[in-house]
Amino acid sequence: MIHNIQGCTFPLLRQHQVHVLNNLPVNSPKLELHCASGDDDLGYKYPAVGTDFNWEFCATKRTLFFCHFWWDGKDQAFDVFNDLYYCIHDGKGFVLEYTTKCQWKVQSDGFYLGYYDEDVGTIVYTKYRD
Repeated sequence: MIHNIQGCTFPLLRQHQVHVLNNLPVNSPKLELHCASGDDDLGYKYPAVGTDFNWEFCATKRTLFFCHFWWDGKDQAFDVFNDLYYCIHDGKGFVLEYTTKCQWKVQSDGFYLGYYDEDVGTIVYTKYRD
């Protein structure tokens, strides 16, 4: 179920989605994440392996969402959305321009950013960070 933060009432603004897929190994320690923006705290989430946590919102050029991740004694925090065209400012090369669905995948070897490729009918991921 997608959590809707704020619908777009102004016609020039577009809805964006962020998905965080837990692709960690079965029977691994629990993934914990906490995502927020300057206006919205999405709380602490514990997505099961194979499921995703997701939300949608009306984005402006100043919209920023970050997530903090904890898993197996490790932690990382970074922006998961801060750019209207590429999900994140350094997302060029990771996703197609004008992507409105930011697909993140958490694996034991790091974080991947992806987009849905209509030509092949699947999500294409590229490793973003360890």
